[in-house]
Amino acid sequence: MEKMMQNMMKRYPMMIGMGFMLVVIALIVGAFNAANAAAYYAVDKAVRDASLELAQVRSGIESTVVWLPYFKFLGVGMILAGITMALGVIATGLQKMATEVLGKAPPKPRSAMLMRAWMMLGMLVILVGFIVSLGVAGAASSVFSNPIIAIDAAESGSAILAGLGSVHAAASWLEAFKFVGVGFLFMGIINGLASILYALNLQRQALPQVVQKQGAARSTAPAMAGD
Repeated sequence: MEKMMQNMMKRYPMMIGMGFMLVVIALIVGAFNAANAAAYYAVDKAVRDASLELAQVRSGIESTVVWLPYFKFLGVGMILAGITMALGVIATGLQKMATEVLGKAPPKPRSAMLMRAWMMLGMLVILVGFIVSLGVAGAASSVFSNPIIAIDAAESGSAILAGLGSVHAAASWLEAFKFVGVGFLFMGIINGLASILYALNLQRQALPQVVQKQGAARSTAPAMAGD
């Protein structure tokens, strides 16, 4: 299990690259959505409110506004997870060096396990937020595919108003997924840095022993040569 986790950590360039690709895709989709919004709102309001065809355009705009930020945060989360994995690789390398210096494996810091736990938890939260946002985006698409006059004329208890209410309600609580997930990922980065500091501290403590051994070896070398 430990070996599998270490092999996974070494794939941090792929994780960072995939995250960057998602952010770029989000930028492109956002640009197209902005162009659609500009074209939609350039039409006279009376025409917009009554047109079923333009309602389909607004449906795409409103649904994209819902899911796109979470897709973007998924990319950012993957980049942060990749940084955490890179820190894990550095910490593992430093601990191996400390093992060679000390002649025995030092105890593994708790921060190494916490680093992985926070990273996976953060990615899970962001991924769940993205999946939920797709469901909310579907509800938004269903609601706004109706002309504005139909939405305004909807009666209490209708499916249109129920869907509209769920979309606006989700906007209040769904937002937390992004920032909580990123917060967990930053906790993973902090624990990764703590693991590196732990390994460096081990080497600092072992350095006097290495110098002492080298000094003893040099002092005995001339005596052996004289014999």
